[in-house]
Amino acid sequence: FNNNCYRDAILIAFINCATSIFAGFVVFSIIGFMAKQAGLEIPDVIQGGPGLVFIAYPEAVTQMPVPQLWSILFFSMIITLGLDSMFTLTETITTAIMDQFPMLRNHKGKVAICSGLTGFFLGLTMCTKGGIFMFELIDWYSAAWSLLICGITEVIITVYVYGHRNIFVNIQEMEINLPKAMKYYFLTTWKVLTPLSLIFVLLLKFVDYIPAYSTNTQEKYVFPDAVQCLGWAMSLVPVVFLIVGAPLEYYKRKSEGKSTDMLSLLSPSDEWGPSFVKNGVKKPAGQPELVELL
Repeated sequence: FNNNCYRDAILIAFINCATSIFAGFVVFSIIGFMAKQAGLEIPDVIQGGPGLVFIAYPEAVTQMPVPQLWSILFFSMIITLGLDSMFTLTETITTAIMDQFPMLRNHKGKVAICSGLTGFFLGLTMCTKGGIFMFELIDWYSAAWSLLICGITEVIITVYVYGHRNIFVNIQEMEINLPKAMKYYFLTTWKVLTPLSLIFVLLLKFVDYIPAYSTNTQEKYVFPDAVQCLGWAMSLVPVVFLIVGAPLEYYKRKSEGKSTDMLSLLSPSDEWGPSFVKNGVKKPAGQPELVELL
């Protein structure tokens, strides 16, 4: 609970940006090398997608000095990147399941195994003859506008409903002292810059919408309308949970005899709070109390 997440957030942001810049040098240097070897313009060398990693780069690596060494390093990097992504994804899924069903917290290993097996069986469709088309459809629509809507909703609820004052109180409870300048910075980004940026990108997603297509054929293959509808249905799943979850929570509270007014619905539950409060441990001196919502 007392982990300095403020420090971690800053470090991760800088490391992420630095890694992206470094990766950019690696990617474009290899593509430039391939273009020079083939005597072509860079856009004519290779298009994006899986072919860039599993066809273009390995071909370029074979033309370097000591290709065996570079091949081992390259594919070791690919494996570690894949494992790292899967660790994060699995941890996110298992945490969400255990938060929703607290009785499973003592069986984290079983939950992780079941999540992994479910993902494995669902991923078998991408190992078939037409699996690359399934992969590209999921890649096209899964991280689309629906995630932006979820992000906008999360920011609005966190900052405008729960309140930035309560967030700062929670940060102080974690024994993290933010400089005054950083508080103004977070206020500006949370309340103005982040919502506006997400809304702007969401609008661009709809304005610049292009139907999903595949580049793994001799000519660009645009998926038929039925497949496009499947992709849109895939994107709608996270939004459906937002739309359906609210009335379900309302009727659940009403059936349990709890208050269903707007203030009660937008307030944290009685179980919300730091672990030292829930476990009956005395709250450290000087810690402020949460302010009233709305």
